[in-house]
Amino acid sequence: MVAVLVVATFVIFVLVDYYFHRRAPHLVEVTTGIREHEEAPLPIGVVGGFKLPAHLSYHPGHTWAMKEVRHLVRIGLDDFAARLVGQIDQIELPARGRWLRQGEKGWTLTRGNHRFEMLSPIEGEVVDVNMEILKDPSALRDDPFGIGWLVAVHAPAGDANLKNLLRGRLAQRWMEDSVATLYSRIGGGAEVHFQDGGRAIPDIIAQVPEERWEKLVRELFLS
Repeated sequence: MVAVLVVATFVIFVLVDYYFHRRAPHLVEVTTGIREHEEAPLPIGVVGGFKLPAHLSYHPGHTWAMKEVRHLVRIGLDDFAARLVGQIDQIELPARGRWLRQGEKGWTLTRGNHRFEMLSPIEGEVVDVNMEILKDPSALRDDPFGIGWLVAVHAPAGDANLKNLLRGRLAQRWMEDSVATLYSRIGGGAEVHFQDGGRAIPDIIAQVPEERWEKLVRELFLS
């Protein structure tokens, strides 16, 4: 009887061992797939003093895009652009019905006699315009990712366009590079350009001689 129990126990262990070894390759394959194709979310929401919400996609010209429903994408400028230009007196937005092309001129910011063009992150037809921002451009600086949105676009190729933009770690590294370029251009110690709490000051360009404004913005906005 004892011998039968020993044999039965041995058989059970063999079957359990076989079951788990058979499943092991599948588990390894799934884990490897996650590592290769998915990025961990950003650990912070502020990079170099500028907000960088992780749920948005970014164009290197400092504009953002967010898919809302199928073929509808909302777009705007990012915190870096808003704080760089600072006091925006006027904004010229594309009218409803206009076709935007990804990486080409989308809208224009005006400060005094200076005009700063920005590139659209998405291609498609403008179907909605934030009229409130036309009345009060200060919201661009106060909340560029919320009430400061600019236009909504019907983007038939929106999914493909979004794949061309930056997210996750790539967006973080791009923002770090943008901040490094900015401070190399304006000079001085970086610590004087931040408010309490590590946020960049809201009117960076005011620290630069006015005759250099347009050249600096064109370089950083890729326009």
